[in-house]
Amino acid sequence: MNYVVLSLKPYVLRFVSLESSKGKTLIAASVVSRLKSKGYLVAAVKHAAHGIDVGEKDTEKYIGAGADIVIASSSSLAAIYYSRWTDSLDYILRYIDIPIIIVEGFKRSSVGEVIAIIDTIDEFNILSKNVVDNIIAIVYSKPFNEVQVPRLKVFSRDDIDGIASFIELKALKFLENQLPQTNCGFCGYETCEIFARLYAMGKVHRCPVLSDVKLVVDSKEIPLNPFVKNILRSTIEGFITALKGVPQQKKRISIEIEL
Repeated sequence: MNYVVLSLKPYVLRFVSLESSKGKTLIAASVVSRLKSKGYLVAAVKHAAHGIDVGEKDTEKYIGAGADIVIASSSSLAAIYYSRWTDSLDYILRYIDIPIIIVEGFKRSSVGEVIAIIDTIDEFNILSKNVVDNIIAIVYSKPFNEVQVPRLKVFSRDDIDGIASFIELKALKFLENQLPQTNCGFCGYETCEIFARLYAMGKVHRCPVLSDVKLVVDSKEIPLNPFVKNILRSTIEGFITALKGVPQQKKRISIEIEL
């Protein structure tokens, strides 16, 4: 599959727990599988706090779940084997151009939203007060009685479909909120909501209204409507794709014509 540089920030969801052996990998990999079955592009990132070995089985679970990109990261090594590596979620995300990213671990990161996997409410209290920001839901890793947690969604660990649907809605809304939400139709679709869903599936890549294409003639910027911007961008990207030496990952293209 060929990937392009995304024009919207990806939705990042982290599964965290106070301790290991809470079932994070099983739940997260199952969610990846459900989202992939619906056609979404999904990346998986695993924080291997105790290091990475060749037989790392948890990473295989994400590969088996169909994740488009899988990265395992530790303080000394990453699964993609870069000689210099920073064990930080912010750093890792530079290497992923996927609309939805499911992360296992990195509980002290501030990136994205969080689903906490817990056995007791005491564990939740410790996580929410001292460790993790932005918890949006909890998953009980053992059978539990009904528990009320203000403003949070509560799932049992067996409700993978419910967890996946909850994440799907959060991700699509996150992507849609980055769009103009004017339902202008310049992208060819009736609503920004439809565009966001297709974007998450990798079927569209850019909102023409958000395009940063500029036309400057003798230092004077010429106004362009979204349709013209989209035509210019598509034409330029189309012909440079066939040129040798053009980096696959690119953020800016400049063309100058001297008359």
